[in-house]
Formats: sequence, C-alpha cells, structure tokens
Amino acid sequence: MKIIIKKIYSYEIVRYSIGWLLAALLDLIILWICTDYIWIYYLFSAIISFFISVSFAFFFQKYITFKDKSKKYLRQRILFIVFQLIWQFIYMIILRLWVDLLWYYYMFVAIVWKLIIFIRNYTSNRHFNFKK
Repeated sequence: MKIIIKKIYSYEIVRYSIGWLLAALLDLIILWICTDYIWIYYLFSAIISFFISVSFAFFFQKYITFKDKSKKYLRQRILFIVFQLIWQFIYMIILRLWVDLLWYYYMFVAIVWKLIIFIRNYTSNRHFNFKK
C-alpha cells in the first residue's frame, strides 16, 4: 500500500491537486469565518482570504508540487502573485455580480470559481512560473 501511495504522489498533478485543495479550503474557511462570524463584508473577506491562501499556495507549489530549488524566488513570487491578482480581480467582479444581482450565496460562487481556475492555475505555474 505504501508503494502505491508513493507512486501516485510522485505525479506532479497529484501533488498540485493536494496543494490546490488545501489552499482552496484555507481560502474558503477564512472567507466563511470572516463573513459569517466576524461580520466582515464578503468582498473584503475575499481579499483577506486571498492574501492568506495565496501565500500558502506559493510555498506549496514551489517546494512541494514543482520541487523547484532555483534561486529565482523573488521573480517567481512576483509572477505568481501577478497571475493570482489578475484572476482575483475577475473573481471579485463575478462574486459581486452573482451575489448582489443574481442572489447566489457567496460560498457557492467561491466554490464554483475555485473549480474553474483549478486547471488555469496549474498550466500557468507549470509553463511560466516554475518551468524547468
């Protein structure tokens, strides 16, 4: 059983999926806590959760998923954040429209958006940020 788990974990996409799932859960949990328990407006909560989860995601993707040992840390960090900020901006617009105009629950929109950007994040990081 250990051999099977080790073999599956050796695949980059599996490591990426684990890291993405952990970052997405961190993002969603912080969004939910900030909005429902601390009573922060959901768009501000999305910004708070973004900054915390993107920091976690960068380290996980660099060191665990792509096993990148290069010294281009600052360049990679900036590129990673730029990609994330572009999609965060689009997410904020979609969140605002879907919640305020279409009356969807903010957590539903957040979960759907996480699923949409799953592949986009992998390809941008694999081909631009952590390419070998």
